[in-house]
Amino acid sequence: MIDRPVNVKDVTPYYHVRLQLVGGGQEFWRNLTRDDAIREIVIPYVHGQVVFGKAGALLNFKVVRDLIFYRTQGKIAPTVEPGNLIGTNCTSEFINEIRAFMGGPRIASLLEKAMAPVLDQVFVVMKYGSKQLDSAYDRVIRPVAAEFGLHTLRIDQVQNSGKINDQILDEIARSRFVLADLTGERPNCYYETGFAHALGKEIILTVRREHAIHFDLAGYRFIVWESEAELDAALRARWESLLNPSNVTHIYQTHEDEEKERLLRANLRSIPPSNGL
Repeated sequence: MIDRPVNVKDVTPYYHVRLQLVGGGQEFWRNLTRDDAIREIVIPYVHGQVVFGKAGALLNFKVVRDLIFYRTQGKIAPTVEPGNLIGTNCTSEFINEIRAFMGGPRIASLLEKAMAPVLDQVFVVMKYGSKQLDSAYDRVIRPVAAEFGLHTLRIDQVQNSGKINDQILDEIARSRFVLADLTGERPNCYYETGFAHALGKEIILTVRREHAIHFDLAGYRFIVWESEAELDAALRARWESLLNPSNVTHIYQTHEDEEKERLLRANLRSIPPSNGL
């Protein structure tokens, strides 16, 4: 029997998601709007992100082998478990809803960009026109990235007539890594870094030693550098860590689990871009 919604007058559709984990465990997320479900579940799942789970512990989406979506009219009580929601499973409908949403007139949505094919590219966010930073980019960031098989791109290298903001967001979405040097606390650099974070990108944060870090990012791990030699050594160490296959673990219970997960991720990734692109 399904528990009555918390607010019986609320007929807003809410989604509830059971995350089945490798090894048999599960998490259950309640009372999400469609946009919340996309942002908090679908995007992390597709990209294998590590996020804070509902219990406050870190959750690695790489060990989520299956997603089951439920929908109710109005919110459910925090004590309701998946077994009480039999008959409200809407997994297929939810994926189709996303497809319809993507095919509509809304252009360049967060989900569209999250599903963009990813290149072995590092998009570099930084103030340009600064001799120090331009030198660091040309003499350290580009050559070190190239040694790891990564192409680097800064927006001033893009030669076309499109809107710069759209180009930046598109290139962030297409990049495997984003390197954000926040020297100078430029608002646009923080905005672009936030967008990369929303897409679940692997972000390398750097800043020159004498420059402040905005309080919003003060808790994140920065490469603080003073000389180009310092930056060079730190970037090599970071990419060595990020690109070392031994740092990625994903253990499946069975081959069938692996194949089931592969098909679900592929299904989500196959959602086409909107007609506006």
